[in-house]
Amino acid sequence: MNISLINSQSLTRLLALTEKKEELLEIIDQIDASIIETLRGGVSVEVVASASATPAPKPVPVANAPAAKPAKKKSKMSAEGRAKIAAAMKARWAAHRAGKGAAPTKSAVKPTPKGFKLPKKA
Repeated sequence: MNISLINSQSLTRLLALTEKKEELLEIIDQIDASIIETLRGGVSVEVVASASATPAPKPVPVANAPAAKPAKKKSKMSAEGRAKIAAAMKARWAAHRAGKGAAPTKSAVKPTPKGFKLPKKA
């Protein structure tokens, strides 16, 4: 930037912009402080805006905030109930294995080549 091109009007504008920036930074700091206070459990939220700034929306009180959903209760099963279910599953699998033989393992089942069809049983 050429220093000879800076005139008094540019300096005045630069000064005004710098002051406006400082005002906005102060407002941001106040907003951050009120957010922190709200998160820590404070009730009041106040944001102070300068007279030249647009009016800030009214803060919503923490008391009127929507309530959080209650936590879902865990279903509790007794040890006796778990034992009954485990015994029933063991009996079902034993009957399955007895009726069809041992369940095939992944290594015992070989995939057929693509396009190959097994002959139909007569």
